[in-house]
Amino acid sequence: MPPQHPKIPWVFRADDFPDEGLLERLPHTRGKLIPNEPLADQTWFRIGGPAEVLFQAGRCERSRLFPRRLPADVPVTVIGLASNLLVRDGGVPGVVIRLGPQFAQIRIDGGSITAGAGAIDLNVARAAQASGIAGLGISKRHSRTVGGGLRMNAGAYGREFKDSSVRPK
Repeated sequence: MPPQHPKIPWVFRADDFPDEGLLERLPHTRGKLIPNEPLADQTWFRIGGPAEVLFQAGRCERSRLFPRRLPADVPVTVIGLASNLLVRDGGVPGVVIRLGPQFAQIRIDGGSITAGAGAIDLNVARAAQASGIAGLGISKRHSRTVGGGLRMNAGAYGREFKDSSVRPK
């Protein structure tokens, strides 16, 4: 068994999640807060247990502030497309944030690209190509978000995300 986090038990059952107490502690938002939401429905592999609370941001710009207003002791997990994500059957404690379209903006400014963590890397590559920017080395066979690619330093064709990233935020 892998080492345990000192504050988070290794195995959870949906009944173990104190979703009522957690929901009361979360800040008001225009997005959706869904307790005990099965994450298998969110992942490409269709496996895994529930999120204690799943947050799906609304279209309002204020939804982007939700993570900053969470209590410091609440664990946070962020997912994008979940194309390369395995979720344990015991679920994920705390708040799972599903990145939506408001986190997927792509902006070209001269020779540089700014892309949100939820932007699909293939869309970023296409925008770069259309603007005459070369050298991203993104595989067309693997769909992932920019945030996920940065987190795992994804690569293809002898290049990695770190080779093309200047200022990840």
